[in-house]
Amino acid sequence: SRVSSASGILGRLAPGRTSREMAAPPAGAVVASWLLALAVAAYLYTRGTGLFAFLTLTDRTSWAWEITAFGFFLKIAHDQKEKVANFYWAKALVCTGIASFGGGFLAPLLVGHVPVPLMEETFVWMCVLAWYVTHNLPVVSDALGELMRTDVSRVLFSVFFSVFRTQQIVGNLELAAKAVAAEKLLPHSTYFPVSVAAPLVCGFFGGCGGMFLPMSNGLQPIEQGKNWPVRAAIICPAAYFAATRAFGCDPLSAKLGICVFRIVGENFPSSRDAALDTATSALYKTTRLRDRPLPVVMPNKNM
Repeated sequence: SRVSSASGILGRLAPGRTSREMAAPPAGAVVASWLLALAVAAYLYTRGTGLFAFLTLTDRTSWAWEITAFGFFLKIAHDQKEKVANFYWAKALVCTGIASFGGGFLAPLLVGHVPVPLMEETFVWMCVLAWYVTHNLPVVSDALGELMRTDVSRVLFSVFFSVFRTQQIVGNLELAAKAVAAEKLLPHSTYFPVSVAAPLVCGFFGGCGGMFLPMSNGLQPIEQGKNWPVRAAIICPAAYFAATRAFGCDPLSAKLGICVFRIVGENFPSSRDAALDTATSALYKTTRLRDRPLPVVMPNKNM
């Protein structure tokens, strides 16, 4: 039939995606997404929240912080929806939590501090609510799923995601820097008066630490080297650290820069990958680093 033929074509164009996912979202969802975006913009404008304060998550006079954080958790819950669809509810919730702030646990623990979600437990309950709304409210969950498929919602929630993820990266990096500087029980480095490794490692985990959890995942996220979340988690802490420590850049301005980098990267994946592939190709040729894993040769048991 024509319907089955169309579904087959859609499947070949986007393997792994259903025809429903490829179909255009309903007009009602498109209208709702525009209304949501305009409502958020109007609220921030009327409250005097400037673009700089919004993108650096420094406005505490309005609900910008809460809107951004909850938008982040809604996007995570939506992105995880298909992966955890058949899981027992507790496992689905834990997987959503790991994707949300796995690095927020790993990075502070590396330097002996309380994980951020346990200090600001608003994050925990926002994550639980976002997961519940995404999965367990029949009408609302379905409507939210359609809303998230619109182009406007993708951009809006990618901004929420990028702003909050940048906050996680910078927060964990600065936490590590301060923790090492304040350490009194162990001697400090002889050759590095300012800690470099700890901030970069903790910033990296702040950007993609959840991908390494549970521990059974091993090093899968970095095996191929072309994973955007991992690339961003390497580039952003390094750029922020260099800008603030080596070049004396204002920390909030540096934070804004990597936030904008993440927003652009989230919304222009083809251009992003092309630019990063060109840059990494030049890096590999210059440094002679291996750009891909060697093929695994399986022994022939018949020989």
